[in-house]
Amino acid sequence: MMDLREDALALMDYLGIRPKKRLGQNFLISKEAIKKICDTADISSEDVVIEMGAGLGFLSEELVRRNPRKLILVEVDRKICSYLERKFEGKAEVLCMDMMSLLPSKEFSKIVSVPPYNISSRLVSSLLKSDFRKAVLVLQKEFVGKLKARPGTRKYTWISVLSQVVFHIEIAGYISRFNFIPTPKVDSLIISLVPKGISRDIIETLFRVVMTAFSKRRRKIGKILPIKDRRIAEKRSINLSPDEFLEIALSIGDKIERSYSNKKDVYRGSSWHL
Repeated sequence: MMDLREDALALMDYLGIRPKKRLGQNFLISKEAIKKICDTADISSEDVVIEMGAGLGFLSEELVRRNPRKLILVEVDRKICSYLERKFEGKAEVLCMDMMSLLPSKEFSKIVSVPPYNISSRLVSSLLKSDFRKAVLVLQKEFVGKLKARPGTRKYTWISVLSQVVFHIEIAGYISRFNFIPTPKVDSLIISLVPKGISRDIIETLFRVVMTAFSKRRRKIGKILPIKDRRIAEKRSINLSPDEFLEIALSIGDKIERSYSNKKDVYRGSSWHL
């Protein structure tokens, strides 16, 4: 197995750092996985690429070799930032900040990230409102299961619906937990998100529909929202397909806007901030 374990340990020793649990730091050390991530991103010389959570810079090095028009590296750890600024001077712009503060965004054509597992939901929620051509993410296997979950299953939630309506979601590869330092308790998947071109207005209306429906997920949707189509109205929220949720959003429009303004407590803690 081609890995960068010794390189990572030596670099951490040189920088005088140890992975910080509060930052969710698990550094990817698989050359094979790094290559797969970059191949999936399919970077061209016209792309403006941002790597969110650059870590020790191993993935960054491969991104530089792919020769994008512009590469931006984002890292919140200040010691690592200083190192990245020196290492990639003249090759990439380094931003020392919380990557979530940059989203939603319209500035980048490609987004590449191996984010902390504990911000997966926030990250995908923010990407729903961003404008880009492709995002390639490394996420916890179980969370990807939620993104791709089918109606009626235990994992099917509001983020399943929104992600499947807004993005084409493809699984590009598997990464074992043993390809990270320190070793997490879970395995990961490489996924690509390609926007389908749904307008922001429709996404916001869809969000309100979905969050209202999933606040009472086992009730018939016709008892929750004003739906004329009896075929859909008789279904429970958890059994509605993403396409049916989109059909509802397109059909009831401003009615859900009024409902939303009266039920804002439903949306607290959803990771979506309009």
